[in-house]
Amino acid sequence: MNRENNTTMNEFAELLRREQPHFMRYACYRLGDTDDAKDALQETCHKLCDKFTTDEGKDVKNLRNYIFRTLSNVCTTRLSQSKRFETVPLDSRFDMADIQSESNEDDLKRIVKLLDGIPEEQAEVIRLRIYGDNSFAEVSEILSVPLPTVKSRFLYGLEKIRKAMKTN
Repeated sequence: MNRENNTTMNEFAELLRREQPHFMRYACYRLGDTDDAKDALQETCHKLCDKFTTDEGKDVKNLRNYIFRTLSNVCTTRLSQSKRFETVPLDSRFDMADIQSESNEDDLKRIVKLLDGIPEEQAEVIRLRIYGDNSFAEVSEILSVPLPTVKSRFLYGLEKIRKAMKTN
């Protein structure tokens, strides 16, 4: 590994440490499960570490957006795979942690359901903007979509969510 790649790896590690809560929150709301989100983030890190140890990662202009884009792709792949295979919990016992987090899980499931009820391109913009803590310009760059399109998808998506909440 040359000095340039080492610098990129150091930048990657520092950015990941600093932004991990945003990456986790985004993946969690995208996948609907904390454990799946952790797995997706780990897979993303593994893929990017492989790229940064070779010359593939040297041309990345905005590392934060590149990580979000890769994480988004990993989440999409995981969602398409999970639709093919239904998972069954191995242990259905309750413990105190399950009871305490039940309310949070219910909220998460409700939000995921609301986002699933709108077009995917609108839901993705909302996830990246709110849960990924990205600006509209960053979302535009991550998705390779014009800024006005990002803003309109965000607005129309929120309007559809508001309507869905009123009917429930």
